[in-house]
Amino acid sequence: MRTKLFIITVLLFAICSSGAYSQDKKTTKAVLNEATVFFQGAELIHSATYTLAKGENELFIEGLSPSIDKNSLKIKTTNNVIVSAYEFSVDFLSGSKGKSSVVKKLQDSIDFYQKRLNEIETEITINEDMIEFLEKGTDKNVSGSEKGLGIDELVKTMEYYKTKAFELQSTLTASNKKKDETEETISRLRKQLSTESLKNDKSSGVLKLKLTAPASGSCNFTISYYTTAAGWMPYYDINITSTDQPIKIAAKSRVKQTTGMDWEKVKLTLSSATPSKGKTAPLFSAWFVDYVQPNLSALHGVTTSVPSQNSYSYNEKSAAKKTPKEGEFWIRGISSLNSNTQPLYVVDGQIVEDLNSIDIAMVKDFQVLKDASATGIYGARASNGVVVISLKESMDDFVTQAETDLNIAYNIDLPYTIPGNGKEQIIDLQTKETTAEYKYYCAPKLDTETYLLAEISDWQKLNLLSGKANITYEGTYVGESQIEASSTQQKLTLTLGSDKRVTVKREKMQDFSSGAKFLGNDIKQAFTYKLTVRNNQNKAIKMVLKDQYPISMQKEIEVELLTKETTPWTANKEDLGVITWEEELKAGETKTYKMSYTVKYPKGRKLNL
Repeated sequence: MRTKLFIITVLLFAICSSGAYSQDKKTTKAVLNEATVFFQGAELIHSATYTLAKGENELFIEGLSPSIDKNSLKIKTTNNVIVSAYEFSVDFLSGSKGKSSVVKKLQDSIDFYQKRLNEIETEITINEDMIEFLEKGTDKNVSGSEKGLGIDELVKTMEYYKTKAFELQSTLTASNKKKDETEETISRLRKQLSTESLKNDKSSGVLKLKLTAPASGSCNFTISYYTTAAGWMPYYDINITSTDQPIKIAAKSRVKQTTGMDWEKVKLTLSSATPSKGKTAPLFSAWFVDYVQPNLSALHGVTTSVPSQNSYSYNEKSAAKKTPKEGEFWIRGISSLNSNTQPLYVVDGQIVEDLNSIDIAMVKDFQVLKDASATGIYGARASNGVVVISLKESMDDFVTQAETDLNIAYNIDLPYTIPGNGKEQIIDLQTKETTAEYKYYCAPKLDTETYLLAEISDWQKLNLLSGKANITYEGTYVGESQIEASSTQQKLTLTLGSDKRVTVKREKMQDFSSGAKFLGNDIKQAFTYKLTVRNNQNKAIKMVLKDQYPISMQKEIEVELLTKETTPWTANKEDLGVITWEEELKAGETKTYKMSYTVKYPKGRKLNL
């Protein structure tokens, strides 16, 4: 008995101690303010506030991402508060109390429709039983009498059966339809719930701090860290209205994150930087030459590759009695204004009464007009002056591009919300215009189609990043291209599609080509090709035509390009054996080009000609 009493006493003491500890536990929740997203990973900056007692304090800061790089964790405090020690951990029990409102609504909706489905299934079962009971009762009523039913009674029985069976069957059909619709709704809700649950809302990062405060009072905390659970990818929409208009290149981004929390109205920066993760610049070590044994099996696997927000805040010392609130538009001398001195406010050409109804983040620029410059435009009502305000119109007004020695960053001067479910969020960045030179291109040995190309010079000045580009030409989507920011090409070439109005034909000229001729121990063959180009457009075009002759890799094989028989070219890349003709074709003009070469090789050998 005493043993049991002792155990109960110990348990009660433990429970009370636990309760007292939980009550004394000092906690506060961190708020995410800024997110700098890299191609892989992100740096998050949180803020928190708590009132500390003088001396030693222990504080738990919740609401951080559970997936962080602990080595990157930085903590800043105010009011000379010292962080004597800290510890990061993950609270895996926060899921029940930290579910988002979206998840809760979805789960409540599923529960509601599931209850409704159960009611419908019960209704279906009852109606099926009633139909079966009606069939059995009618059959028993008709065949149960030895003499049988009279005509009148049989007619009444059949009419009743018909009416009641139709009623029950109609109800059953409607119920089955409701069942299918409800099941489909539940299926959609569960899919959406599964998508929302992709984010890690079952755990939360918690920071335990040991603090020393010189005096009691409020302390502000700034917590920053790096996480790999985020990233972004640039891409472009390239719009070409016509060949005589500038090209518009709209930079866009796909941003996603699974940091275990929703980023709500954060200051967002997209950076092309890549955290080094401890990498160091390489250094050479001694290179010793030695014999190696050939690995014959490896030869079979050899492959080849073809190469700020702006703040308009003006205050005088005399305006100290009235200070602007956060997000409020503030004009110099506003504290001295009254109904007799109120200026006229014009926002994008429209007169407004309440200036503070304007979100300061939407203001692009403003100017103040006085005296004659004001009344000359707006009349006597502008005798006290006019404040002319222009608002931001597109994402270009909210995004600024900053370039450093290591990266390019897009600073978005607009609060953004990025859900933590891993879904890509499309964010418009900037639109730039550039000029291009348009040419028609064809290599008939490979493809008889003629393609329209746009060549952009000095494209490095556009500060483009590597990414896919969706190309629209004359209002029609023509396909997808790839921009390689690391390319060393002087021109960026975009393929806009094929044009049937420019035709190219390549044919072998038999009269100028010869079969195998024997020269001692060698064989010599001659080849001549004619290329015919016709411009069926009603305007002149620049045409780039290419053809190819073989290159010898063996001393015994000799290839000679017959320059006299070949139409003079614009360029000849001898390492590839590619001849280029580039010239202008007038409207309706037809031109022909020839290429001739000979190949000499030993008897008894075959070539891939």
